[in-house]
Amino acid sequence: MEFWEGFEMIILDQKGFSGIVKHILDLIFIGGIGILLSLPISLKWYLDSMYIQTSENYYFLLGFLFVTGIFALVVVNEIRKLLKNLNKKNPFIMDNVKSLNYIAISCLSIAVCYIIKIFFYNSFLTIIVTMVFIIAGFFSIILAEVFTQAIIYKEENELTI
Repeated sequence: MEFWEGFEMIILDQKGFSGIVKHILDLIFIGGIGILLSLPISLKWYLDSMYIQTSENYYFLLGFLFVTGIFALVVVNEIRKLLKNLNKKNPFIMDNVKSLNYIAISCLSIAVCYIIKIFFYNSFLTIIVTMVFIIAGFFSIILAEVFTQAIIYKEENELTI
């Protein structure tokens, strides 16, 4: 007898796994807005607590975190939209393709910001994060095309029935 035998988890439903993830993303989105708004104060506090010269790093990091934070909020918001449509059992619609394209643009924009950061404040983690966002951006582009093809097939099927 397998461990998972008899266990059925609902994935796509407001009361299923995707619904739980959607609620978590709602909290992350609200928290992200709060963090973004508090950046000038919280970044200064953080740099002061780390005994780092705030004047040297502060403005670069503030701009960097603000720009990447906005793109990150776009990603979270578009994933929320995707999950909302998936929870309605309506995955193959153009709104989801648009969301995936916005996610791709935002991820690649974050990657560009991290590439710029490499020249000023490089670290191994910066390089890893850059690669993750490049991969996420490319994956979103490919997934958007897969959804577009599925929409075309769905529409063709609906016409033949």
